[in-house]
Amino acid sequence: MITFSATLTCQYDAPFSPFSAADLNKGLAWLKASGFDAAELCISDYQGIDIARIADALASHGLGCTTIASGQARKREGLSLLSQDSEILRRTRQRLFEHIDAAAVLGSYVTIGSLRVADTPLNATRYCQLLAQGLAPCLDYAHARGVTLIVEALNRYEAEHLNSAEDMVQFLDLIGSPPQVGILWDVFHGNIEDRDFAQAIASMGPRLRHVHFADSNRAFPGYGHLPFDAIYRQLRQFDYQGAISLECLCRPSAQAVIDESGPFIQRFRQL
Repeated sequence: MITFSATLTCQYDAPFSPFSAADLNKGLAWLKASGFDAAELCISDYQGIDIARIADALASHGLGCTTIASGQARKREGLSLLSQDSEILRRTRQRLFEHIDAAAVLGSYVTIGSLRVADTPLNATRYCQLLAQGLAPCLDYAHARGVTLIVEALNRYEAEHLNSAEDMVQFLDLIGSPPQVGILWDVFHGNIEDRDFAQAIASMGPRLRHVHFADSNRAFPGYGHLPFDAIYRQLRQFDYQGAISLECLCRPSAQAVIDESGPFIQRFRQL
């Protein structure tokens, strides 16, 4: 069964969250009232973060957590799994270990998106080698903790390589398709990089673990030109069993996201 979540931020305000970090509880109440199943939580670091308390807050609203979004640490601290600075690489891995520990408590995935952006240009072969090396200890730790890491396909303007669904499948093949790694596919990025949505979904198969919905201009669905009903039907046709999560900018406004999310997901539940 497909479930639904939306992005909320726990610590620092984020452009994808219609509520500020200070209003996390209001955001959770909104998710529940709007008919969502879970939250997708932005966590940059663990200074002042009490995961047990967050887990209790989710449970009190009858919500789960789909994934921990880790990308804020890239912009705030310059962390990267592809850094050739050994100290930055060490700190990035340590942060992912902390995310994995948190995910074990929350029963969620951990997203690797911006944390795989390189600091310097690399050819595709070298990029994939460095990413595989950077990930290796994190994969071992995720396996030990029973957590899945989901690597996001990012468009060419945000990441140099691994832009399309096909690229992601090839990378997972390269690292031996470990069971603790899956693909996060965002239709905003897919609109730029994937030739055909149905083909992309079919190519990822069971390795597709999480889906982001945002329109062609990264606004709330319906304010661009993407065919969300068709995409949803294609996901169901290929027996997708994960979550669809709203990760759109608060456009046309945060209030529009708040007001229109409930009717939007209810429409899919009836398809």
